[in-house]
Amino acid sequence: MTGDRTNAPPPSFVNPNLIANVRPPRVSSSRPMQSESTAKISDAERTVFGNRKFYSVMFNMPNLNSGGGSWVIRFAELSHDAGPRDSSSPAADLSQPMPTREVDPAYPLQLMRENVSGTVILYAVIHADGSVGDVRVLRGVDDRLDRYASEAVSQWKFEPATKNGSPVDVEATFRIPFRPTRVGQNF
Repeated sequence: MTGDRTNAPPPSFVNPNLIANVRPPRVSSSRPMQSESTAKISDAERTVFGNRKFYSVMFNMPNLNSGGGSWVIRFAELSHDAGPRDSSSPAADLSQPMPTREVDPAYPLQLMRENVSGTVILYAVIHADGSVGDVRVLRGVDDRLDRYASEAVSQWKFEPATKNGSPVDVEATFRIPFRPTRVGQNF
């Protein structure tokens, strides 16, 4: 083979500048988790969880839309009203659902230029099979950002939450910050 390839990168070369600031999502590794105080939630989330025990997980998502903050997912067991519970048995704690597929919402350059920003809060059910359904906006920012957030979350997949070792459905809220990473600059 002829030709000078001494300066050519190897075929599997990844530009280190593209991944230099990427951090993996940060989640609590404790299973089961401790419940959180209702004082820290929005009115929209309070409507979902009421007085029930719920848990929070924070994800440091390295993407355009969360350049200014982490995602917070709060969840509680989905109440199916399956009848009376044996009050002599202690309530079991949930283990957290762990994402296995994450999809970032779109954040078009035009919206960044217009400084359309804020935190979208979504409701969804994370099913016992790991799929996400029943996605709806609890508190929106802009119809376009609300739609992008909803479409993205509906595509997530999870290792489901468990209770007593069995997968269970959980209700969840997703707090998704949309903040341009370079506010006030030309994009």
